[in-house]
Amino acid sequence: MAGGDCPARFIGGLVMLDGVFDAVFNDPFVSSSAEYLPKEGEAVPGVRVIVSSPDIDASVMGFNAVSASMIIEVRASDVVQPRRGDRFMIDGVTYTINEKPQASSTRKVWRFGLVET
Repeated sequence: MAGGDCPARFIGGLVMLDGVFDAVFNDPFVSSSAEYLPKEGEAVPGVRVIVSSPDIDASVMGFNAVSASMIIEVRASDVVQPRRGDRFMIDGVTYTINEKPQASSTRKVWRFGLVET
């Protein structure tokens, strides 16, 4: 493949993923409704996010410590360019992006950590 050409079956696979992402992000058992509050620009209501809260193990002064974290995933079509410091309101609680957002390999989903503010 030269010059960014993609085989048709690959492009078709990405289009099929759109339906999968729509189904997952619109499932109320998997995702939540949020409002995106960028530092600059207009608020975006009705954004669907997938929230996870994995425990993080860390060694602090020779002792194991476990702390909770909050990670969300949001469709790139809903939030085009999230940045550290932007906020999300989820169930009436405001959270701030505290790390650099990472795009998925398909560039269809952003993933990043949040802290309650």
